[in-house]
Amino acid sequence: MNKFKRELAILAVLLIAVSAISVFYYGKMMDAGVEKVPIHWNINNEPNNFASPLVACLFGPGAVILIMLATFAMSRKEYSKGEKRSTRFVILLIASFLVFMNWVALKSALGYGSDSGFDVSAIHIGLGLMFILLGNQLGKLPYSRWNGIRVPATLNNEEVWNRVHRKSGKYMVLSGAFVLAAAFIGDKPWAIFFYIPLMISFILMAFVIPAIEKKKVEEEAKS
Repeated sequence: MNKFKRELAILAVLLIAVSAISVFYYGKMMDAGVEKVPIHWNINNEPNNFASPLVACLFGPGAVILIMLATFAMSRKEYSKGEKRSTRFVILLIASFLVFMNWVALKSALGYGSDSGFDVSAIHIGLGLMFILLGNQLGKLPYSRWNGIRVPATLNNEEVWNRVHRKSGKYMVLSGAFVLAAAFIGDKPWAIFFYIPLMISFILMAFVIPAIEKKKVEEEAKS
């Protein structure tokens, strides 16, 4: 029996949703006589890469299909109850974010030529919420062979694993809040500075926090 049967069903619903969004905007583009749409914007919110409306509208459904295939492949692995719960959460969160991204990208592409450009504020909100939710889940993640911060210090000691993930989860939630706050800046280039705490958090989670917690656990074991 597929361990992710429920998740695949939800992904199928998301696939229908993202396909409906794509069909809707494809029709709008055809009605407007659009021949090419931007699929990438630079830091100044100016389009610098284009595709046909059909290709642009296939990105979202294609991404969700790839997630479904990856989920089906992962179902062959053995998971504990906690591992399955956290894996399920990440799968559905990423798929939901991609559906949201597809809507924002096509909405922005349809308005190409207007003063609004790409809806950067919406992406800040989406990314901020995603990192906040991921951080909250990270703090609860049980010892896992497949998920989480997989470095020697955490893999070799379950107590180090628990401490690192609890602390890292808090850093990620805080970093997500900074990203969320960037929505108030919109498409200003200096909004990138709101992502600095997130980048620093990734470095701390991968290298600094595991080393510190490993040393603490070793010292406590000696005392």
